[in-house]
Amino acid sequence: MALPEFQTAASTPMGKQKLAVGGFSGRGLNASTGGIAVYNIGLTEQLDLVSVTAVSRLNIEQNNIRVATLIGPKWSNVNQKWAFSIPVGLEHSETYNDIDAANTFLLTPTLYKSWNFKNPKIAYTFFARSEAAKNFRGKWFSLIGGYGQRYETEKLNHFISVSGTINGPFYGVYFGYGITLKPLR
Repeated sequence: MALPEFQTAASTPMGKQKLAVGGFSGRGLNASTGGIAVYNIGLTEQLDLVSVTAVSRLNIEQNNIRVATLIGPKWSNVNQKWAFSIPVGLEHSETYNDIDAANTFLLTPTLYKSWNFKNPKIAYTFFARSEAAKNFRGKWFSLIGGYGQRYETEKLNHFISVSGTINGPFYGVYFGYGITLKPLR
């Protein structure tokens, strides 16, 4: 799941919530196109609970749909420049010929590095994710890396994301765009 990354290393303020929604599309043997929602709750000044839900269609097959839901903690360091998350979840794929229909269990540890240059309204983030997956066909491991940029306007945050994945002969390159309202009160 080389989903676009619509968050930075910074934590959501304690007691606040953020919701980012967007779309993504990929190219490659395992690429898909779909929509995604990322919801953060600030539990402490350095700890968020993050949930991600994505609905997509695998590009190389006509009649299919994939729904993925992940949830887990994200810890940020004191200066909010580094973060580590450990989302776990389930992806369900449904094909109309039932060849690949399955539930897949996922573990996706992710490392974030964010920084600002002269403009504090722009945050740049590199992320690296590993994905351990298991279903009835077996187990596999993927590496995912990418770059995201958040630009703040008066009422919205805009996210642009580029990521890539590799798993043996399977690869994909993804592009994503998302928006979020400022933290909800």
